[in-house]
Amino acid sequence: MSGLPSWQQWLWGLNVGVQIGLCYLIVRRSAYKYLPFLFFYLVVDIAQSTITFLAYQQSGFSSREGVIVAWSAQAAVTTTRGMAVAEICRNSLHQYQGIWALGWRILSSVGAVVVLYAALAPLTASRGASWVTAMVLAANRGLELALVAVLLSLLLFARYYGVALNLPHKALAVGFCLFSSVSILNDSIFSVFLSRYASVWNGIEMSSYFVVLVAWLRAFYKLVPVPAAVPVLIPQAMYDEHVPQMNYRLRLLNDRLMGMLKS
Repeated sequence: MSGLPSWQQWLWGLNVGVQIGLCYLIVRRSAYKYLPFLFFYLVVDIAQSTITFLAYQQSGFSSREGVIVAWSAQAAVTTTRGMAVAEICRNSLHQYQGIWALGWRILSSVGAVVVLYAALAPLTASRGASWVTAMVLAANRGLELALVAVLLSLLLFARYYGVALNLPHKALAVGFCLFSSVSILNDSIFSVFLSRYASVWNGIEMSSYFVVLVAWLRAFYKLVPVPAAVPVLIPQAMYDEHVPQMNYRLRLLNDRLMGMLKS
């Protein structure tokens, strides 16, 4: 760990602390019941930080063994992040069967392309630590691009069709989108200017993740059970008149997609 600047060591530890606090809130609010993959992603990310810390402490920050262990653990984090994003999309769109039926097919296709891209990209690199780094950077870049595209599509779709995203799902979607965008930029520069950009890359990556974690912590902290107030209901006649009009575009899109998938 002596290879990292002291402020990055503190930031790394702070990120792990916030992650542990976030896991506690998810368990306390019982959010793991509808976001199990997010919880799994956070646990894997904490484990990755612990494994990387031990590897660097044992072998050194720039050692071949430390780099291989760190990037191999990062591959697991990248995979579970994709699972968490797919879960967010499913939870947001599962009530529209046609839309989600198309969505999971797109996600599966993107995943297959990412695996192929990650397998072919490092072929030009020599075996060893550089080969592992090239493979994980390729997987990261491909997956992050896919995640940004999927999350932006989800947010735009929800805004255009008036799909209400609850606070945790909206915060998670925006947070993952922001972090993936930063990762794309960093991976692209890091893969070209590895030696002289590594310290700055680490700082930007950890700082952006800290901002995202704090936003998620705030979102889940607000899920405090509050006694439900007596709702003020609109007249049944007004409800029957306006609700079908508000849902017309969603039903039309969903029916078209169902017809396309069945044909």
